[in-house]
Amino acid sequence: MEATRILENQERSESRRYPRFELDVDVTVYSQTAGLVPGRTVEMSEQGVSVILPVHLPVGEIVELHIQLPQGRVNVCAAVRNRNVFRHGMEFQSKAERDAMREPRTF
Repeated sequence: MEATRILENQERSESRRYPRFELDVDVTVYSQTAGLVPGRTVEMSEQGVSVILPVHLPVGEIVELHIQLPQGRVNVCAAVRNRNVFRHGMEFQSKAERDAMREPRTF
């Protein structure tokens, strides 16, 4: 059973452009639809992050993430690309992409 899961993870990671790494740290999501949402990261890559949140965010929404890394807090923008129950896959966005995809917000 364990060998099968390891093989499946290896096959999945080989098909990805960027390797993923386990990361379990606090994150705060600033969402236009849900407001401030606390959560935890699961995995991170150069391209994005998966997080567990207590609410469902709509796929396509652009959010601001404040990720509490051991070296300090990192603030990034990301698009919600997929959701499986409470696990959200988010793709990091450049400032130009973010500005083109959303309207100004206030919190």
